[in-house]
Amino acid sequence: MFCKNIEFINYRNIEKENLEFTDGINVIHGENAQGKTNILEGIYIFARGKSFRAFKDRELIRFNCDSAYAKLTYENKSSSNELGVEIHKSGGKKFYRNKIKVNKTSEIIGDFRAVLFCPSHLGIIKDSPSVRRRFLDVAISQLRPIYIKMLAKYNSVLEQRNAILKMEPSVRIQYEGIINHYSDELASLCADIAGMRIDYIKKLDYWVKAFFDEMMKGRETPKITYEANAKENDLESRESLKNKYSRLLKDNLEREYKSGATLYGIHKDDLKIEINGRDARFYSSQGQSRSLALAMKMAEGEISKEYSGEYPVFLFDDVLSELDENRRKYILSKIEKRQVILTSCEPLDFDEIKNVNFIEIKNGKRETYKISNESADTEVFENENGDFENTESDEPDENGEDSLFDGEESDIIIDENDGDEE
Repeated sequence: MFCKNIEFINYRNIEKENLEFTDGINVIHGENAQGKTNILEGIYIFARGKSFRAFKDRELIRFNCDSAYAKLTYENKSSSNELGVEIHKSGGKKFYRNKIKVNKTSEIIGDFRAVLFCPSHLGIIKDSPSVRRRFLDVAISQLRPIYIKMLAKYNSVLEQRNAILKMEPSVRIQYEGIINHYSDELASLCADIAGMRIDYIKKLDYWVKAFFDEMMKGRETPKITYEANAKENDLESRESLKNKYSRLLKDNLEREYKSGATLYGIHKDDLKIEINGRDARFYSSQGQSRSLALAMKMAEGEISKEYSGEYPVFLFDDVLSELDENRRKYILSKIEKRQVILTSCEPLDFDEIKNVNFIEIKNGKRETYKISNESADTEVFENENGDFENTESDEPDENGEDSLFDGEESDIIIDENDGDEE
């Protein structure tokens, strides 16, 4: 899969811009707070259907404007396509596929696939279970459209069941039959969703072991399994999963009445990550945790390729500056045959890689393109007529330092309403 270009109008700090990308490595660079992450965010919206950092859609609209617009053109192995989005301050956003409006945001998920890797993902190993569940939900949703619908249905049933659990005893007695019905519905959805998660994790475990083994020279062995409310020996079939979740929900109903929330289900499950048989959440070093996180993101790309026959687009937001030299070298050795769009503190980090497309950003505007190759560095400047001119440059530009920086989204990815049990 190849992102050809993206166009913005009144998006974040970008008034109007059209950026073109090569099918290899694209480096977006510039000084602090110039809009580099905004570009990655705009691209990723078409993969997930929502921003990876904005809480509300109106945050994406340029100051003193009423709406924002973005259009992405991409190629897959069979055709060239266009996705567009309009975001209005009055509320909501509209997606378009090849200029035709889609009815629901969820309909475009999976059309354009991308793997996002940013500094916050480096904490996935030691963060809360909800972070690891979200990793699964985002990854699987791009591959299995039915998964999105199941998550939306699960979230709806969970909300209704929790509403009854919060009622006063004198009121909820009339809802006993209904809560049993909701318990059966949740158990069935749990079986389907957990089953897809387990299938995905089996592939994730395989690829993480492969990448981690390369990084660590075979010194340590990771293992990733699904840590469900259902015990491990119950994860063999959909029926056994359904029966287990059903028993948990019905046998613990009194406890849930006291807490006023559903305590069992896929919104409480987790990824169990081990290194040499020890729980990585508690016993991994910072270096081990970062290597595992990197391996998980690379594995996400490989699994996507297994499903579709082509790699997704990789989006790296200032992540190389968070890795040590060995891990930086490793990731750079793995991305040359994939399309990568990344932000970086210094374009000099990529001097040894051929055919890198450098895009300098200043105040939300493209300053220059520069494509490095074997014989010379070719800089591409836009002239006053909007055409492109080539000039030769022997030295790379000096650049400043980089910075690291729900409405309709609820039917895309579950954001758990209930906290994890302590």
